[in-house]
Parts: sequence; C-alpha cells; structure tokens
Amino acid sequence: MVELVWNNPKIHRIQIELPRNPLKNLNIYVLQTPERSLVIDTGFNDPACHEVLWAGLEELKLNLSSTALFLTHFHADHIGLVWDFVERGVPVYMGKREYEYTKTISAEDIVGGMNEAFSQEGFPGGLQLRHLGESKGRLEIPRTGFPVNVIEDGEDLPMGDLKVRTICTPGHTPGHTVLYLPEQQLLFTGDHILFDITPNISIWPSVPHSLADYLESLKMVRKIPVRQSFPAHREAGEDIYQRIDQLLEHHRCRLDEIRQTVIDHPGITAYETAGLIHWSLRGLSWEMFPYNQRWFAMAETLAHLYYLVDAGRIVRDESGEFVRYYCWQ
Repeated sequence: MVELVWNNPKIHRIQIELPRNPLKNLNIYVLQTPERSLVIDTGFNDPACHEVLWAGLEELKLNLSSTALFLTHFHADHIGLVWDFVERGVPVYMGKREYEYTKTISAEDIVGGMNEAFSQEGFPGGLQLRHLGESKGRLEIPRTGFPVNVIEDGEDLPMGDLKVRTICTPGHTPGHTVLYLPEQQLLFTGDHILFDITPNISIWPSVPHSLADYLESLKMVRKIPVRQSFPAHREAGEDIYQRIDQLLEHHRCRLDEIRQTVIDHPGITAYETAGLIHWSLRGLSWEMFPYNQRWFAMAETLAHLYYLVDAGRIVRDESGEFVRYYCWQ
C-alpha cells in the first residue's frame, strides 16, 4: 500500500486503484522532512479511494498540523478528496493559472462547452448526452468552493529548508503544474509526463491551443536537470529526456497522420477524422470504442486539428452544418 520511492528526502508513494478507468491507478506522493510533510494529489471522491488514501497516511503517521496538500491540476482523480484535507485543517495549494481557470468555470460548463463544440464538429448528439450522463455518475467531483492558497509559477512551497518549486506546464489542463526539487533534481510530473501511456491533450473552453501549450511545456521541462521523475500514473521510466523526445515525436507523427487524413478525405469532419486515425485501445475498432473513450478521442483529435489550422497546414470551413477540414497542397 505504502512504498518508499526515495530516501533523502523521504518520499513515499500511495498507489490508489481507479475503478473502471483506463488510467488504472493514481500515484499519491508524500514528501516528509523532520519539520513538514506534503501530500501531492488525492484520488477520486470515492469510498474506496478514501479508504486507501487515509490508511496510507495513517501508516506514515503524518502530523496533519504540519502537512500541506498540493493539487497538480483540477481533474477529478487528482482533487476528488480535497475536502477530506480541508475539513482536517490541512492547507491546500494550487498553481495560480490552474486556479484562475477553474474558479471561472464548472465541470458542467466544461463538459457542456465541449459538447457544444463537438456538435459543430460532427460528433453524434446521442453519444454526447450519454457520455455526459456517464461522467456525472463515474467521475465523482468534489463540491466547489474549497479554500486554496494560490502559488505563482516558480514560487516555492512552504516546506522549511526543503526547496519545492512549482513549474507551470500548461497543456494537459490550462494550468497544470509540476513540482521540482532543484537541490535533489527530482520532478513530480503529475499528468504532464507519463511513461507507460501518453497524456491526453484535449481542447478546453476558451483554450483552443492546448497542444501548442503542451509541446512548449515539454520543451521547457527538457531543459531542467532531472535525476528522477515521479509520474501521477503507472510507473516511472529511467530517462525523462528520452520520454520527452518520444512524446514530441508521437505528436509530430499524429499531426502528420491527421493532415494526411484531411488530404485523403477533403471536407472531412473532426468526428470522421477521429474514426480514421489509429488509436491504441486493445485493438478495438472505432465503432467498438466505449462512448466515454470516443469522447476523449474526439477532444484529442480536435486539439491536433486546431494546431494544424493555426500552423496554416490545413484550413477550416465553418460555412455548413458541420465544420469541415481541407488541405490545399
């Protein structure tokens, strides 16, 4: 349940299973010094997640009066149990850019706004409604309004003599933030860099350039000296720089694949594009994709289409019932 993953400073991992979720698990990290402790992320607002998390924290014998919680981003598997900490008097920290985005928009607004955009991009309405219903039942999001201590990009968290620096890495979410220990060269990557799977990069209401943000964030992190990284899901790899290069190459290939699909099918919609490109989901055909996975695939396809439009590599036609894409070579 609790695993020591680094000795100086002491860093433990509490691995929480995420039921019915392709991510499979969430890694919650606990940094401990003689003076202070820091918990990174929480798991879903779910009884099973609650039980595993608090059993792990009790095993570590945390003094909650000298403990803080940091939230890397607003996804439900990372902030779901935030009220558990608030109600115990634990201060909560979040990066400023992420907080500024989340305080202006609700989860319902995000899903509703994306569904509206999806309608224009050819996504079937029945699938949208079904996904929205599944999301409300499956992703248990905490009630809003919890108190947050906002941290500026590059600011250190209050961890005594241990320097724990925040680095804003937008892309996976508009203000996703990683934590960096400069003296030890340790990096808590959140969902920005994962080693066994590729982070989902979607469009967001009022943030259509998420892929451009993500690629720039990857290049920025590549300049940081990192001895060991700690991802939020699955296992860590040995070489973060190699993984960054793999992720950059993945998106370069994906952009080329999508552009070629537009060339081969002039006037194609985003939904049709998503159905023609390659996805790694246990060999399932597009028609067999679970509805929620089709929804996320659509969001990622749009992020790449928007990037190509902004780069002038394809054009977007909004004159008809659905938005259609062309490439004039």
